[in-house]
Amino acid sequence: MTYVDDGSSQFGRSLVAGQAYDSINRFFRVLGRAALDNGNSLTSSQLNPLEKRLRRVQETISSVSMHLPAGFAAGLNRQFANLMDVDAWEDEDKPINDRALSAFLVVLLHTGTQVRPGIGTNGYGSITAAWTTAEGQLTVECLPSGRISFVMSRLGDDGEVERAAFGPLHPRRLLNVLAPFAPEVWFDG
Repeated sequence: MTYVDDGSSQFGRSLVAGQAYDSINRFFRVLGRAALDNGNSLTSSQLNPLEKRLRRVQETISSVSMHLPAGFAAGLNRQFANLMDVDAWEDEDKPINDRALSAFLVVLLHTGTQVRPGIGTNGYGSITAAWTTAEGQLTVECLPSGRISFVMSRLGDDGEVERAAFGPLHPRRLLNVLAPFAPEVWFDG
């Protein structure tokens, strides 16, 4: 299974960053309050393995949230909830690997990105993060080995499209390797 949450709506309207999930947030706030009011919150023993894994992913993201832009972690948690939805997940797909998640978070923290990427998985435990702008696209695959590989395309100053692919490399090196390609186009918003 490959799925990338790129922020576009199934209804043909583009979703606005930071506002795309407002109605979902309201729904889950109401649902959360109802569960607390009725004492029906799920314990870990009541969750299936994928839901337990999602909870661990979200807890890990929340543990570094103070180092991310305001609202960034909440948006990522919603994206992972969509990605790892039990009804959409294929039984033969491997859950997201801890080392892939760590590599993903290192990429976010070391690039200082202000833009939340679209995310996906290939069913082998990796995380794919994609930043797309009018000037080009950057796709980073965070591998179960804890390393990353990436492919990028960017419109150069001369109007030519530049393309490059690298990997596998340590996630801390991403910004240095991208430096000649003006990576701020993807990360600064």
